[in-house]
Amino acid sequence: MERRVDPRQSARIDRIVARKTEPVPGLAIAVIKDRKVVHLAGYGSADLETATPITPQTQFHMASCGKQFTALGIMMLKEKSRLAFDDHIGKHIPELSGYPEGMTIRRLLHHLSGIPDLYETRLERKLLTLSRHPTNRDVIRLLASLGCPMARTGGRFSYSNTGYDLLGSVIERVSGQSYREFFRARVFAPLGMDDTFSLPAAARLARRQCAIGYQKKRRGFVAETEHRLDGICGSGSIYSTAADLCRYEAALAAGRLVSEATMRIALRSGVRDDGSPTGYGFGWTVTADFIEHSGEWIGFVSHMRRYRRRRLSIYVLSNTTSVNPERTVNSAARAFW
Repeated sequence: MERRVDPRQSARIDRIVARKTEPVPGLAIAVIKDRKVVHLAGYGSADLETATPITPQTQFHMASCGKQFTALGIMMLKEKSRLAFDDHIGKHIPELSGYPEGMTIRRLLHHLSGIPDLYETRLERKLLTLSRHPTNRDVIRLLASLGCPMARTGGRFSYSNTGYDLLGSVIERVSGQSYREFFRARVFAPLGMDDTFSLPAAARLARRQCAIGYQKKRRGFVAETEHRLDGICGSGSIYSTAADLCRYEAALAAGRLVSEATMRIALRSGVRDDGSPTGYGFGWTVTADFIEHSGEWIGFVSHMRRYRRRRLSIYVLSNTTSVNPERTVNSAARAFW
């Protein structure tokens, strides 16, 4: 993607961001206007122990912003006629074939499936009794043991990380590849996103360009290097960089990943049984003016926004929960009106 920086606008963003991040954990930001990169920079430290500066090539955990990739994988398989959005989940995960008739891929994408979210609930404790470091296979095993009553499809919107983990499993079973390999081979490598990858990746902390996530406590910033659920893929298991997300944005804008018709479906709000919109499409929160998503996990926070008519996209990745990435997106957007 072509880079065309406006010095005055970039300086304005520098002033907004830099004073909040030096010399502590910080963030990387990419601003794309009219399909050109107009601001790309890093602020603060990727690792406080080594004082490694954040750059556009620093890798951050995207947390729930990674749901857009899971949705993308489902769309890519649909365009290859490997699945349909209205397939019952049991068609691709037979262990869940007894789930209600309305338990479809589309409902999972829209968070309308009724699948309970196991993260930070009693169900997470149940999952951890199956394995100290559970995988998607353990998630399926747990949901199969709970049975149909745990998944009611009454059309109520309920944000479910677990639903997207099931979609990650659908990608694996339909493609015959691991989630990590599917996206490396079909998205990241073809687009030149060489610093983007999916967990599990045991070598990630050995990578010099990989940031450490930090929680801000009374005694200062505390590193959070891993989580026992890091072996589960689908709801948010992607590490990426501001520079790589510029390549991703260019591919989305050019229709290189999926067709324009499929993207129109993806960016349309889900609908409850009573006909009311949910405001959530396929891996994106959708409004009349923009689509966006936020994420938070093990000290990382992120926010991505793509304006529909302004031809403006902003990606913010941070390695500290003391940063409000949505506020940074809002400030950056005002600088480029």
